This record gives sequence, C-alpha cells and structure tokens, in this order.
Amino acid sequence: MRAADVRIAGLLAVLGVGCASSASAGPNLLNNPGAEAGATGSVVPGWNTTGTFEVVSYTAGGGFPLATDPGSPNRGAKFFAGGSSAPTSTALQTVLLGQFAAEIDTGSTAFTLSGWLGGFSSQNDHCDVSVTFYDNAGLSPLGSASIGNVLALQRNSKTGMLFRSISGAVPPGTRQALVIVTMTREAGTYNDGYADDLSFSLGAACPCDLNGDGMVEDSDFTIFVAAYNILDCADPAMTPGCPADFNGDALVDDSDFTVFVAAYNALLCP
Repeated sequence: MRAADVRIAGLLAVLGVGCASSASAGPNLLNNPGAEAGATGSVVPGWNTTGTFEVVSYTAGGGFPLATDPGSPNRGAKFFAGGSSAPTSTALQTVLLGQFAAEIDTGSTAFTLSGWLGGFSSQNDHCDVSVTFYDNAGLSPLGSASIGNVLALQRNSKTGMLFRSISGAVPPGTRQALVIVTMTREAGTYNDGYADDLSFSLGAACPCDLNGDGMVEDSDFTIFVAAYNILDCADPAMTPGCPADFNGDALVDDSDFTVFVAAYNALLCP
C-alpha cells in the first residue's frame, strides 16, 4: 500500500466517513446555460449577442472540442464559441432578482457564478464570464465578480474546458444581475473562446465538487485521492489550477482531506 493510501485509510477511520451526499448551490437562474436550446449557429435563445458569438456542436470536427475532450461531465450536444471573425464577441443575459429582495437586503444572501471555460490547443483564445449587480433601475453597479483566464497553460495546450467557480455575497439593494460571457481571440482567424454549462445561482459554491456535477461523491473522491497522492501543487502531474487545494497552501494534504470529508459526509461545503 502506498504512503498516501495509508494516510487516507487512517484519516477515514478517524473521521468515520459515511455515504456520499449532494452539496450544490441553488437552482441555476440562467436561461439556456448550456447552449442546448435552438440550433447551432449565431442565433442563441435566451442571450443577447454581439460580434460572432455562436453555438457549435460537439460533433462539428475541424479542431472544435469533442465530447471526449476535457469538459463538463453533464454536457449536452452543443457549446458556446466566439465565432468566425470578431476578435471579441459577447452574450448577455439579465437575471431579475426582485422575488429575493427581502433576503438580499439582509446582506446574508450568497451567489455562485460557475461554468466550464476553455479554448483551442496551444492558442490563448479564451472565455471570461462576469456578473454585475444592479438596483431596480439598473443604472449604477453595486458590485461584480468574474471567472475565466483559462489559457493554454492552464489547459496544458489541449483543446477543452476547465471548471471555474466563484462565490460571494449579493450586495443589499440588488434587484437584477447582468451576466456577460466574453470570448476573446488571441491567435488565428476564428475566435476559439469556448464555454458550456454556465450557471448563476443563489447559494454558496461547493469547492469539493471537483468534477462540477453538483454532487460530492465517489467520483470526486477518486479525483481528490489522485491529487493527494501527488501532494505538491507545483508538480507537473497535478491537475491545472490545483482545485483540490482547498486552503490555498499549495499542497493537497491532510488539512484539505478534512475539508473534503466534511463535504462528502455531511452536506457541508466549507
């Protein structure tokens, strides 16, 4: 038995791990978050677009992501892409939050913005997603957050998408949230910023959900064990971004395992 396996077995015995459980944020408030509505092309239901933002099929070929490339475990048949000519293209969607006003104004309402973001091969074409919070008039921003920066280095120069997520507090007074998906071309003639399974929800994020499927379960445990066995986030064998380093100390060690087990065993997502 490897040293990492011995340490895990010991921790499991001490912590008393039970069954896997669900640990996700609230319902997704975005329309057409995974590009599945409508046909492929430049008409994107649920989103207002600029530039050449479009929907592409995983069967398109020609270098586009395939269903077997890194990406969402819950992907459907299509994904978002930057398009054929514009160096920058966008998709915008406004989420109305008036029904949550009473809770939001207490200052205790959390939000989670997440998605699978990526690009093509060794090029740095990329996707960034932002949310900006506004009052009822929609004139002055009350706060914002964003995810992105999945460049070729983060993808190990492979075509595909990586999961990114951020959480925070919804500013009191918020009545609407503007979500903007921005695809940026850095090389070539096609804007190969890609995105799939985008989500904006009210509720805390779940960092222990390492495969982004909304559950902390055995598949996440398998991913965590692989990272725990490598240990050092600087090791080239470690998953890009070192997502299993929950406390940010550049190691995947016993302290991260304790956090993971809490989520796996008791619906907690510290």
